Amino acid sequence: MQKNAGPRELHPKAGAPHDDDAFIVSAWLTRLPFDWTDLTGGPGSRDRPLAKDAILFLEGQSADTVYVIVDGRIRLTSYSFDGKERHLMILGANGLVGDCGLLSGPSYVVSAVAASDAVVRAVPVARLNAALDQHPKLRAQQQALAGMRFRIMLRHLGLQGANSSRRRVCLHLGDLVHSYGIAHDDGRLISIAFTQQEMGSICGLSRVSVSHTFSQLERDGVITRAGRLVVVRDMERLALLSRS
Repeated sequence: MQKNAGPRELHPKAGAPHDDDAFIVSAWLTRLPFDWTDLTGGPGSRDRPLAKDAILFLEGQSADTVYVIVDGRIRLTSYSFDGKERHLMILGANGLVGDCGLLSGPSYVVSAVAASDAVVRAVPVARLNAALDQHPKLRAQQQALAGMRFRIMLRHLGLQGANSSRRRVCLHLGDLVHSYGIAHDDGRLISIAFTQQEMGSICGLSRVSVSHTFSQLERDGVITRAGRLVVVRDMERLALLSRS
């Protein structure tokens, strides 16, 4: 299987700055080509193992630490004014969490929960600020990641009026293809594994709802399975369903 370099947000098509598809980024940020050694290499950094569903930090808590993801996946969530939890995105290895909003206030602006068993490396915020000042490449990485997260939030905003569960699932499947799709005999293979529970969390749906939607898409010939991975057989149909 061909190995995917990672989200296309970091590798937009040359000469196509106005091609929206070139800048689509999935809510699953995995295989990130970042190197945080200049941040984590000094004294004070420590690894912290997390069991699935363990809370790393909560929205509103004092933000004195940022975390580099060493292994596993971390889910970022927030709460609406009515107290409803909203799942925002899932970050994998080489992701950074805890840095959102540090320039605007001393508290975490989102919550972080382990979406799987994970290991993170804790780094004091003071070290992050010093490292960003000392290492331009590190600052460029942090800004690139911030830009990706901002695009994901815009996608969530655009989905607020989309009440159809099928539409939400199809839009996120399309984003996954744009970010991680590779050629396959049956169409386009989404080359990262994700669970129906993760899809449900991102879409604001139950796992059962996602399962029903996936089953219907399979019956309609839009998707098929390749082991634990999903192959999109009909991109045009998927795009149409994500708009209707």
